[in-house]
Amino acid sequence: MEPWIVIKGAKKIIRNKTILHLDRFTADAGDLVTVVGESGVGKSTLLNILGLNDRFSSGQFYLFDQETKQLTGREKRLIKRNTISFLFQDFGLIEYETIDFNLDIGLKFSNLNASDKRTAKYEALKKVNINKKLSTPIYTLSGGEKQRIACARVLLKNSKIILADEPTGSLDKRNKEQVVEILSQQASQGTLVIVVTHDPYLTKIGNKMIML
Repeated sequence: MEPWIVIKGAKKIIRNKTILHLDRFTADAGDLVTVVGESGVGKSTLLNILGLNDRFSSGQFYLFDQETKQLTGREKRLIKRNTISFLFQDFGLIEYETIDFNLDIGLKFSNLNASDKRTAKYEALKKVNINKKLSTPIYTLSGGEKQRIACARVLLKNSKIILADEPTGSLDKRNKEQVVEILSQQASQGTLVIVVTHDPYLTKIGNKMIML
């Protein structure tokens, strides 16, 4: 069986300029891939392509044995909904809503009843070391707590692939270590984790690296 992600001879060209070139790359279940390079070399563009929000100008990109250029818009939406989660440096949370509301987004397509959803939320918070009521507004939390709430939402979605864009960029050492531990645990449980980072601490724990 082919790896979950296979990229061959792929380029992204904007205004006649190649901003991203990957000759060959593969990633599979359980990999923790770090994407490194100077600013402006296409790291975030690559993450958007892997998340089916953009596409290569040329070359081949297979996701779960499917050539992504042949996917319809509906097929892409289903893959994103069912198999891909994003984690952002700015957390991607709705600040003036509660923890409960933000975690509900991770359970949007879940078949759990209300009671089981509530239990799942508290279990996710426990995994990311957050001891707060679900009614707590997001804006009252520290940056590290917000990123761990974002991680909890990813855990609730239970995706096969996590795409993280500088998830530790604005965090102190303690919170950085906690977020890295969460991502490492997910990879050890079979999730494919791909992280854009400038953080040397993160690059040490990955088993694969893309240098752009």
